[in-house]
Amino acid sequence: MHAEWGRPIERDRDVAAIAQYHEALAEGDQLGLDERTATDLDLDAVFALLDRTQSPVGQRVLYHRLRTSPTLEDRTAFESLLIRVGRDTSEREQLQASLSRLRDCDGEVWWLTQPGVVYTKPRDHAFLLLGVAAPATLFLAVVWPPALLATAFLILVNMAVRYRVAPRLRAPLHHFRQVAPLLNAAQTARCLFTEDLHPIGESLPEDLVRLRRLRRLAGWVSHDPMASDDLTGLVAETANVLLLLDVVLLVLASREIQAQGAPLLRTFDLVGTVDAAIGVASYRAGTAIWTRPVFRTERLAATLVDVRHPLLLGAVPNSIELPPGRGALVTGSNMSGKSTFVKSVGLNVVLAQTINTCLATRYEAPILVVRSVIRRSDDVAGGRSYYRDEVEAVLSRVNASRTGPAHLFLFDELFRGTSTVERIAAAEATLKELVDDNGDVPSNHIVIAATHDRELVELMPQTYVPYHFGDHVDVDGLAFDYRLRRGPARSWNAIALLEICGAPPRLVGRALRRTERIAHQQRPRGQGLRERK
Repeated sequence: MHAEWGRPIERDRDVAAIAQYHEALAEGDQLGLDERTATDLDLDAVFALLDRTQSPVGQRVLYHRLRTSPTLEDRTAFESLLIRVGRDTSEREQLQASLSRLRDCDGEVWWLTQPGVVYTKPRDHAFLLLGVAAPATLFLAVVWPPALLATAFLILVNMAVRYRVAPRLRAPLHHFRQVAPLLNAAQTARCLFTEDLHPIGESLPEDLVRLRRLRRLAGWVSHDPMASDDLTGLVAETANVLLLLDVVLLVLASREIQAQGAPLLRTFDLVGTVDAAIGVASYRAGTAIWTRPVFRTERLAATLVDVRHPLLLGAVPNSIELPPGRGALVTGSNMSGKSTFVKSVGLNVVLAQTINTCLATRYEAPILVVRSVIRRSDDVAGGRSYYRDEVEAVLSRVNASRTGPAHLFLFDELFRGTSTVERIAAAEATLKELVDDNGDVPSNHIVIAATHDRELVELMPQTYVPYHFGDHVDVDGLAFDYRLRRGPARSWNAIALLEICGAPPRLVGRALRRTERIAHQQRPRGQGLRERK
């Protein structure tokens, strides 16, 4: 554990399984990241970078945190927890040792708290009688040997019953084995939760008292026969098969699980939060440049200084200021860094609002709901083009802009699947709509759009500030410095790249002449353009 501190952990991650906890809890959440935005921002890869947790429980809670929008009180308490586990090495390693005992579980103990998962039929209570009857007749055989026949018969009955009910109870039993280690880890973490951490762990002492009986019932079952030494495993499995011991304990615990589902779920989240905090603190320890965010009110600008993409080693830092009710249009060549910059801003807003950590030297911004349309895909089986998919996604963003919270909208090449004229017209209308004042209510939204269409810069000079990434041609082709600059792109290097790559001279000449004619035809019209309301 000490050697791993500050370093990424290479491990297999079933992100789809990890995400199930978030999906169960986030139903109806309008503020966290939706699936499209999470995919656009490569959140799974960012999660893998941050995941230095000790347990599957921590993985699930960390992923859930990255997809939701915690309250200010929760962020403040989480920051206090980050400082605590990052500063006190001895306490942290004690917590890590306790959390490591959960490594062999699959992190799905939360599933027990969901409605209908742990249920018992009235006849299941007969298992209690069968579980007691076999040892009772065995003791009776000491004074009355014929009782051995009854013992043998009951053991056969128990084996048959276990075989019969195994399919229905296999999953609950598997997850029930994780209850005791989870509660043991919560007991170890209890010392952390002083007054400054109350928004996270205030209910822990009371919850542990309420879960005391469940912890005792889960104690035996937590000894997984497959994970024990040979002798212990043999004894445990013999008792489970012949005496229905684990089944009996699950039946006894079923009402307790149903009654104490909320405390159990809170305890799961708390243990996972501690583990997630250790992982984030480790990430901070291994990252040279990061900062804590400062959150502003909605009517103040968002300022990001030297912001970097978390997945790129040696990423070039860039800065931008984004006033509310305004947007930024980012132009430049392919591969110049437009899309990466848009994602960098989105990811840093997400990281700021969830784990209080930014890859920047300064971050000041209001709380923003992040929504994007960056990637496209065709649905061949469903007969849907990527243009139809994009239109529906963009309209969902327009509808979201009419709700209360301030949004950060991120776009890359709006409406790329249609003609130039329609693309520019539709993009202009959409981008204006997102920052429109909507009557007397000023817009709080911020928009960043990457585009090749320089006409958009001229069409919206009052509401969208132009930025660009430059390029130049050298012997190896187009070269980039990945620096964001104020103003629209001025270079025309795509045709030069054709020539460098070996295009026939006649082809290059025709392309250059056509470019000059089109630019000359558009220049007078562009100079006279004024923003239309």
